[in-house]
Amino acid sequence: MLNGFHFDKCDEEVATAFSVYCGISIMHALVHKQVQKAEARYKLSQELLLYHMKVPDVEVNHALEAVKEPDREQDELYRTFPRFDFCPRDVKDHALSVQLAMRMFYDLNFVGSFKIHEYKLARFVLLVQKGYRDTPYHNWWHAFSVAHFAYTLMMNLRLIERGIITKMQGFSFLIAAFCHDLDHRGISNSYQTQTSSPLARLYSSEGSVNERHHLSQAICILNDSSSKILDGLSTTEFKECIDYLRELILATDLANHFRILPRLKKLRAEYLTEGSNQRLLLSLMITCCDLNDQIKSWKTVQHVAHLVYAEFFAEGDLEKQMGLRPNAMMDRKKACIPMLQIEFLTTVIRPTFEILVQIFPETSSFLDTIDSNREQWERVAD
Repeated sequence: MLNGFHFDKCDEEVATAFSVYCGISIMHALVHKQVQKAEARYKLSQELLLYHMKVPDVEVNHALEAVKEPDREQDELYRTFPRFDFCPRDVKDHALSVQLAMRMFYDLNFVGSFKIHEYKLARFVLLVQKGYRDTPYHNWWHAFSVAHFAYTLMMNLRLIERGIITKMQGFSFLIAAFCHDLDHRGISNSYQTQTSSPLARLYSSEGSVNERHHLSQAICILNDSSSKILDGLSTTEFKECIDYLRELILATDLANHFRILPRLKKLRAEYLTEGSNQRLLLSLMITCCDLNDQIKSWKTVQHVAHLVYAEFFAEGDLEKQMGLRPNAMMDRKKACIPMLQIEFLTTVIRPTFEILVQIFPETSSFLDTIDSNREQWERVAD
């Protein structure tokens, strides 16, 4: 009986508390089951992604043979490849770009230092290439161009040899440059958030929606047994590498760049190895890599501008279809490309490269090229 001798008020409280804990346990069990299902779905989707990005052995073997026995007809290309004035967008041939991408890892001595299996390196580069969509701008050629600039910075400024960055930082820097826009859909973070896209629902609470997705895709490829180029690292080194990858890929969000800009402006060559300065330098350099098309020839600058605005205008069209008002630079009826490029060069490109030149005066020619390209846009605008 409820009010009888054997079931008092204390028993009621114990039973109530017990039922609450039972309810919590049941809820946790259900949530745990949902998490397990979500993890299984995620794993399945990653397996499906890698399956459709499958790289035939014949492609891997061809890439390896090309690296070991370079085509003598390409001697001039190989000679100029490590120079700042080399334009990776002029390569055109996908197979050759894979060969040159692999060469970067060899030239910087990462293959030997980090015990990278050659077969896995070839498969890694090919998987990364296939991981990029066929968008006008954010495609494999953009990634190849960004990685090339990272490579030339390390080669020409001798960043590792001079102790400005560590070999692990350099290794992570090059991988991040290749992977920083993996599976980019050609639409901006603001559009993703505004439309509550699947990616935004997954990452918007953390910010940098696109960049977090690129990082996720990069880790997926690096974790695949056939392309695990980090296999030769110890557990500590592996964690360190992934940590740098995360920082570097997220740093390619210009919103993050502007947030740390005041700190970047304080960087000085003599204090680069102190405190967080090395990490700030890496963030600056990956941004410069991402924007490196702007320090190439006028022909390249003009070509790239049209690729960028092809993506912008496509996004603007989507926003109009949804009844939204696109930003002026994404509205094909309002945007004036020459004027927008002049503003971009003046407010973003030159201030960013000025910091790099302040640290490394030997790169001062970059500013001359930026100024020359701005004058070209001014002539077009007139």
